[in-house]
Amino acid sequence: MTPKYDPDKNSAGCYAAAIEAKRLRGDKHYPEVKARAPDAETEREMKRLKRALDRKLRETGHG
Repeated sequence: MTPKYDPDKNSAGCYAAAIEAKRLRGDKHYPEVKARAPDAETEREMKRLKRALDRKLRETGHG
């Protein structure tokens, strides 16, 4: 069975391969990978979801 084509996985793999090839040949002009800070709304939503998960785990006796 042929694996299903995943365009996101393919593009990420191609990008990683291109960056590695540039690094190996000594190119320095491409940007370094930077960590992206989450925005305030995402941070609030993550905290809300964590509280909900903690509550559910306590209710079922797993937390």
